[in-house]
Amino acid sequence: MINKLSGIPINKALKKYIFIFIGASSLALGIVLFLLPNHIVAGGTPGISILLNYLTGIPAGMLMFLINIPLVLMSIKYISKGFAVRTVFSIVVSSSMVDFLREYIQVAPWTNDPILGSLFGGIAIGIGLGFIIAGNASAGGPSIVARYIADKMEWRQNNVIIIMDVMIVLAAGIAFASIEYALLSLMSVYATGRSLDMLISGRPSKKVVHIFSKNVSLLRHNIIEKLGSEDVVMEGVGFNTGETRKILMLVAENNTIRVLRKIVKEHDQEGFLVVIEASELH
Repeated sequence: MINKLSGIPINKALKKYIFIFIGASSLALGIVLFLLPNHIVAGGTPGISILLNYLTGIPAGMLMFLINIPLVLMSIKYISKGFAVRTVFSIVVSSSMVDFLREYIQVAPWTNDPILGSLFGGIAIGIGLGFIIAGNASAGGPSIVARYIADKMEWRQNNVIIIMDVMIVLAAGIAFASIEYALLSLMSVYATGRSLDMLISGRPSKKVVHIFSKNVSLLRHNIIEKLGSEDVVMEGVGFNTGETRKILMLVAENNTIRVLRKIVKEHDQEGFLVVIEASELH
């Protein structure tokens, strides 16, 4: 989706701000329509804001702004001026829109089902983050802190973010006095990650298939005959037996996986496939 929109002939700087505005709006809608009404905590600043809103009653958008701006100022030396300005724009739009929709317009939630709220709230936030990243900005929050900690402690930034998100989810379980809300919040964090990944990488249209069989040559002949697939044959040593075995590896379209399984079962009952998303190789 983002790649298609990137092809629109608009000034580059303006295009970045359009992406950021779309992303910040999606993030705000996810919070207001799905997460806040159902007491579901997301990862990052939205999660912290929802949690503090529940505990203090302070508007969530204001909390997002108050948490994020000092973090951005702290990280100025780590990021470029343009990135910092775009990040502030992202924070201002998302935080002001959350309070505008919830406190002033008082938009009704789209669902009062906590499961649906956690799922679709997470997806909306993931889409929002995807557009914000495409606009070369950040939504602020723990990602900034994570970068600082990762540099100081020599840890991977993604691992620090995961740890911080888990801490936020655990805090939600304690604050709401319910393990169910912690699990729902964890589901929301997962939905955010998956939708963000799908938006940035796109849905892989191909799979990498490894075929393990004693009849590699026969399978290769049948696969080429029916699918015309390009392939690579490799040799390996069995872990337990020490026997030399051949592995057939090929890249296949999603809709051909069932055909490949059928070919393997027809010619080798003990043969099997290992299928990996092609995006894993990026």
